[in-house]
Amino acid sequence: MTKSAPAPGLPTPQRLSYTYDMPRTPADEIRINARLTGEDARRFRELQRRGGISASELLRDALREYHAARKRPRTDAATLLAASGFLGGGEGPADLSTRYKSYLMDALDEKIPLRVSEPKPDDPRR
Repeated sequence: MTKSAPAPGLPTPQRLSYTYDMPRTPADEIRINARLTGEDARRFRELQRRGGISASELLRDALREYHAARKRPRTDAATLLAASGFLGGGEGPADLSTRYKSYLMDALDEKIPLRVSEPKPDDPRR
């Protein structure tokens, strides 16, 4: 396939391309084939020239900066819950975590008694 020349009077887009042979790369490295055109190619060359660095060095630096900007800190569930105010945000007896069943049974027994009984003398329903 042949490339045609741009129409007369139109600017020729800048193209920057790197091609590498992938099958011979070790497992702990990769080779990148990237094509930059126009303004991206101009910026890339400018950064190379300004920094006096190779294309590989520029790509490595850019990748590290990009990764650092988007890296999420690792947090465990307890840290997330504490930050949200959910953990330790309730009120109740100090032994609630160990006696929650008895507290629940007492509350349910007051609300829905399992047996019918006479109201207590201090009960306002009497």
